[in-house]
Parts: sequence; structure tokens; C-alpha cells
Amino acid sequence: MMGNSLKYFFADFTHENYRKLLKIAKQNDLFCDFTNYSPKENFIIWRHDIDFSVHSAFKLAAIEREENVVSTYYIHLHNEFYNPLEKEIADKLLSIKQMGHKLGLHFDTHFYDITNTNELRDSLSFEKNILEKTFDTEIHSFSFHNTNDFVLSFNEELYEGMINVYSRYFREEVPYCSDSNGYWRYERLEDILVSAKYKNLQVLTHPAWWQDSVMSPRERIQRCVKGRADNVMKRYDELLSSQDRENIDW
Repeated sequence: MMGNSLKYFFADFTHENYRKLLKIAKQNDLFCDFTNYSPKENFIIWRHDIDFSVHSAFKLAAIEREENVVSTYYIHLHNEFYNPLEKEIADKLLSIKQMGHKLGLHFDTHFYDITNTNELRDSLSFEKNILEKTFDTEIHSFSFHNTNDFVLSFNEELYEGMINVYSRYFREEVPYCSDSNGYWRYERLEDILVSAKYKNLQVLTHPAWWQDSVMSPRERIQRCVKGRADNVMKRYDELLSSQDRENIDW
């Protein structure tokens, strides 16, 4: 519907526009991450929760490298849309790291039915260890997946040696802009960047929302799902062919 396209700024979420937003941001702010920012400086922390597509994350990472921007990509170990331990996906994540970006943990409290801080710490330590061994990197920070009031009550700065990006400081002192669910949840990012209204800013993107052409949020997810399904079938066909086995259909 044309009304939704304008209301939710579908045209914002293209790779071409993503590059434009990075260029605007670089004019006014120093790009930092959660380990090297200074509250005394104008900084912008740009991060990505990989909820749907590592291939989409790889494309954004390449654009950022071309623009000399470093960001952090948060990996979800219990994802229904990709498997970070699958070789092709793991190789993509390693490539993102090799571009100079950082990897973080996108942590799902709901998977463990966490009820207290001790349970949180145990599970964070377990997943941090998996990522560090798999991707040969130190995991400096984590972000919660699917936050609610209970999850956000874990608001200390550090857990298991990792910076909590939803800590009290970042939630209360640093303005926040997010593209959750494929639209600007609070304020439109371009408006914020052009106005330079905030001294500091945390930007969260979910890479699957950003595509080559203008699409609705639902179309963007359908593209990710279909792309993964087609790729799995291609690998299956290639495997049988490489082993000289019959690929039987109707």
C-alpha cells in the first residue's frame, strides 16, 4: 500500500541510502564502539543485531568498510533464520571480522527461561565461550534479544566481562535509534543525523531490513527466508552430484 510506503519510509531501507546515512553521520560524529567511546566527545555507536540474515550483515559490513566505518555485529546462537555454526555462515561472520568490524553476542534470555542474575551470568559465560572459540576473537559486549521489562532490569554495566549495551548508562544517557521490525521505532535516523540534535547516539540496525531495492518489511523477510531455502536446496543438489548419486524427484 502506498500509504504504508510513505508512512514507514520504505525507501529509507536500501543499500544506497545506507551509504548516504553513513556519510552524513561521519560529518558530525566520531564513530566508536562500546569499548572506546568517551562521554566528553561527540560519538556515535553503530551496532547490528543479526536477527535474520548473515548475508545481509555481510553486505552492510562491506559498505561500512568502503566508508571507513567500524561497527559491531551481534550474533544470535539460537536463531531460527540462520545457524552461526554452519560453515558458510561462520565463514561470512569471519569475513565480517576480517573487514575490521567487531563481533558481539546477541543473547536470548528466553531460550534459557532465565529468572535471576546467577542464571544470566552462567548462560552468558557459556555463549561467550562458544563465540570466542568459534571465531577466534574476544567478545567485548552483548545485546539482549527481544527485550521486555524483566530483561531490561539486568542493567549493570558488565556481566561476565562483557559490556551490557542495555546498561543503565546507555539507556538513560545516550539517545537511541532503532529500525526494529523494519521501520523507525522512535525517530527517523536521517532526521536525527541531519539535525545533529544529539551530542551522542546509539544506532541499532537489523541488517535484513536493508536491501538493494525498495520493499515492505514483510517482503524483506520473505526474501531472506526464500534465499536461505533456495541456498540449502542448491547445496543438497550439489552434494548429490559431487558424490555421483541419484537426485530422485517425481
